[in-house]
Amino acid sequence: MTKLSIVAATVALAASSVSSFSVNTNPSTTHITTSRASSSALNLIKGEAVDAETFDENEGGVGLALRSAIKISGKCQKEQCDAQELLRYEKMQEVEMGVAQSIMDKSGCSVLCSGMGKELYQDPGSSIRYEDKVVLLAPTEAAKAALEKVSAAPADAKYVTLNFAGGDDLIIGEVLEACGMLVNELNLEGKPKISFNSISFNQFADETCSVTVVASGGNTGGLEGVDESIARGELYAYDGKWFTVAEGDITTAEK
Repeated sequence: MTKLSIVAATVALAASSVSSFSVNTNPSTTHITTSRASSSALNLIKGEAVDAETFDENEGGVGLALRSAIKISGKCQKEQCDAQELLRYEKMQEVEMGVAQSIMDKSGCSVLCSGMGKELYQDPGSSIRYEDKVVLLAPTEAAKAALEKVSAAPADAKYVTLNFAGGDDLIIGEVLEACGMLVNELNLEGKPKISFNSISFNQFADETCSVTVVASGGNTGGLEGVDESIARGELYAYDGKWFTVAEGDITTAEK
């Protein structure tokens, strides 16, 4: 059992032993009193010894969370998008744009648009006027930026993928709202099937989000790994770099 588990178990045991809790309301001596049981329980909670082994945040579940990229994906019909699958990847893979472009050219893919958004909350202070309160959500700001520079989708595009990428605080509800905006305003001809990917990665900054919209023909041509992901239309532009994930990096590890 890890140190954290031992401490957690000790705290739970201590909490269950507390029998009373009261406040002395005497005006001259206001203080909190506890029973003998609770005082004894508090004595059980101790910090690590000076010479104890340093906790390594890269180990166990904490390390797994720090290293992992979490992806939620789903489908869109008209303006309604639904999350359907959650996958965890050991890492995201950076791809040189020249390499990505070559793969897309061979597989009939093209980037229709991309944009970056940043969250903003403007405190209205003492004002009670609604217009003085400003809340900007990173995914919807990314979608707005992308819609300002849209390229025409290829006539034979069968699929369009909306790829969102952000930090650990990326919220799927906000992503789904941005998906609806894109589906409604892209004006795609030929009625291609639309899907989305929303990926959270700790190496991406919090309160930010990018979106990359990719059209594809659905032909991966026997490609594998990163190449297959790009050919399927899964490509993330973020802060001037390009990323994707590979099926071989999917993990179900617990430590």
